[in-house]
Amino acid sequence: MIRGIIFDLGGTLMHFDGTWEEIDKVSTANLVAFLGANGVTVPEDFRARFLEHRKWHWNRAEQTGFEARVEDALRDTLVELGHASLDGWLPRAVEAYFAPNESHWFLFPDTHATLDILRARGLRIGLISNADDEGLVFRQVQRLDLEKYLDPVVCSASDPRWRKPDPRIFHLISDAWGIAPHEIVMVGDSPRYDIIGGHRAGMRAILTERGTNMPWQKIPDELANDPEWQADAVVGALAEIPNVLDRWRVQ
Repeated sequence: MIRGIIFDLGGTLMHFDGTWEEIDKVSTANLVAFLGANGVTVPEDFRARFLEHRKWHWNRAEQTGFEARVEDALRDTLVELGHASLDGWLPRAVEAYFAPNESHWFLFPDTHATLDILRARGLRIGLISNADDEGLVFRQVQRLDLEKYLDPVVCSASDPRWRKPDPRIFHLISDAWGIAPHEIVMVGDSPRYDIIGGHRAGMRAILTERGTNMPWQKIPDELANDPEWQADAVVGALAEIPNVLDRWRVQ
């Protein structure tokens, strides 16, 4: 019996409307304005420097399994530019950076309706998001009116900074619920993080496949037949999930 369901956030419950590079330029301009208002002047190549530090932290996160934080990348960039007195306002700087980006995320049309159905069935519903800023995740959950469904909300940027597919981040939720992992389903758009992670944690896993063909949604050719990478079910829309659960119940 399935008693709980965990969702990924970006690409699963919500989607991005826009071109990342163009919106990131606006986000960085907003950050530069914030820095200027706080007496910090940066050179014209600030965006390139900041992005290089973010990429370094992203790569390190992939290698170590511990999440990067955008605040660390920003601190590294500013220290490199000779700005040492940063504590106290860095979190507000990060929020200023993400503000233009946040407005470009929208729920999939069937998100609330599907969550209503699952909640009415008595299922526990939680969320795990790999993200390099926990404030970003919690603000989006609140802005998109998801708080009433999701408990707990787990972000990889929160301590201890485990990130999917580490099974420990999944067990944070199964332990909090007091539900055995085999009674929980992980739902996400990434085989690399959501499907493998769910399976390693002892859970079933549902892949949301909407044909966007992003790099993190692809299974490497050499692992195409590896069962760890294969979802227990594939859906094209969240609205299909209740029927998947019904089929599993009668099997």
